[in-house]
Amino acid sequence: MKKNVCNIIFMLMISFITIQGIYGQSEIDTIDLKKGEVLDILLLSQNADVEEALKSYFQTAFPVAQRMSYESLPGFKIVELFQGNHQPDLLILGKWSDLTNREAFLTEILEEVPDFQERRREIWPYFGLRYFEAKEDLSFEIKREKYHVATAYWVQSKNEQSEFYEKWKEEVQKNGGEILVQLSNGQSPFGYKYNPDYFVISSWDSEANFNAFQEKVQQLGMDNIYHVNEFLLK
Repeated sequence: MKKNVCNIIFMLMISFITIQGIYGQSEIDTIDLKKGEVLDILLLSQNADVEEALKSYFQTAFPVAQRMSYESLPGFKIVELFQGNHQPDLLILGKWSDLTNREAFLTEILEEVPDFQERRREIWPYFGLRYFEAKEDLSFEIKREKYHVATAYWVQSKNEQSEFYEKWKEEVQKNGGEILVQLSNGQSPFGYKYNPDYFVISSWDSEANFNAFQEKVQQLGMDNIYHVNEFLLK
């Protein structure tokens, strides 16, 4: 449910709202993808007073996405922006059976719901999408009592990006963090551009551990990084 992409998002949002009501206590969500499946990273902000539009959108668009293999996954509320000019309110996850279905959906939804674009804009003033094909089986756990951070890096030189990222990952481990999922070489459809070279969700035992890590990162030499988008997840 989403639009081209959006209709999937609505379903994801519904899933997210349900999840938010559940995890006042400690809880673990497990994300599993098999090789060849596609993971959606949806970043969005929602307008106020759009309940009826959401309901209509969900009833109209979601059946198309579901028919084409879409499944909702747990998501996050974005509670604080650390760096960057992208400022969404939600990070929603979803998956498709394969890249063919994921990309075909972008055409199919417009054939079945011609005003899909207009519906999407009425509900979500900000809508960023990046999707990634799993090159191998992928599984990670989201332990809700932990401190979670999403980080996106845009690099200038592809030749130097690997060296920086390896150092960055070393600092995560040295400072008590855990990389839950690391993604690269994703795709953003036209009109949904969110295209970092690296996208990572990390988990920390405490805010203090993450802050110590941030101090170390500033010493790595970030001349090759021209943009960072980073935010706290809940």
